[in-house]
Amino acid sequence: MAPDAQLALQLSSPGGMPVRHFGYLGLTTEQINQDDIVSADLSTLNIATAGFLSLTEDSVLQLEPLLTSSSVSESMPSSRFSFLPDPSTLQDGFTPGGSEYVIAARLTGNLTTAFPNGKPADTVDSGDGDVTPDMTDHLSEATAPANLVVVADVDLLSDMMWVQVQNFFGQQIANPFASNGAFVANALESLSGSSDLISVRSRASFSRPFTRVEALRVEAESKYRETEEGLQAELDETEARLGELQASREDTGNFLLTQEQQDEIDRFIDRRSEIRQELRAVQRNLDKDIESLGTRLKVINIGLVPLLLTLLVLFSVWRRSRGTSE
Repeated sequence: MAPDAQLALQLSSPGGMPVRHFGYLGLTTEQINQDDIVSADLSTLNIATAGFLSLTEDSVLQLEPLLTSSSVSESMPSSRFSFLPDPSTLQDGFTPGGSEYVIAARLTGNLTTAFPNGKPADTVDSGDGDVTPDMTDHLSEATAPANLVVVADVDLLSDMMWVQVQNFFGQQIANPFASNGAFVANALESLSGSSDLISVRSRASFSRPFTRVEALRVEAESKYRETEEGLQAELDETEARLGELQASREDTGNFLLTQEQQDEIDRFIDRRSEIRQELRAVQRNLDKDIESLGTRLKVINIGLVPLLLTLLVLFSVWRRSRGTSE
């Protein structure tokens, strides 16, 4: 599997809180090959718990990536995704290596047989007791180059990944919010030898994410996770110590805590309350810098740039009218 911290989609945790799932990825134009006819002009694709593709050293095929992860990803065994009640646990020990993993690719080249000694089920008895493979109609290599599109994700066409289905007066209306369907249709048309209509196929909504905001969000989440784990460990230790002290007190009244022990319990109770407040503060402040930067960028793109263009046009009109009057 190839989890990705930069492209992770936000889902609901078992407790109802939003959490980013490193296995559910939203690919953008930076991860989609814009030079291949199958993926050209596609803006967004959503995938879930995808694997990755690579060629062996002795492979005779050529691999052209169509979909890739970002550089903030790493390889992870599939067992980490089995019985995963809390997606946030994927962040534990996550160490991206800076490599991009190929999620979908076009494979071309001459395929060789997996049975160089003949078809295993068909044999010929020579009469002397020796049985030899039947090489009739057996090809050791393809007569024409192969053209394959391979995707390391079985959920590519799952409705929840790319389309919203609504009931409209008894009819099911599908509204795509990602380009998964267009990608599959393009691949089918390309592999069947017809690509004339790909350029006029409807596309999903175009998206240009704020890459600087995304990078800052990933960095902030990493720091948040470290702080949260430290506070949670201290909280667990405090509660364990508090439980030990309270367990030493008998309800029968035969044993009374000393003032020192009672002060220790009170101190642990106060500290537990402080740690929980710190955890809530960390969670509240997680997106503070990101939202601030995002707001500034949106103001610049939505407000300042049009204002400057308007002033430039007015200045140009003023210069032209002044030159005409002179």
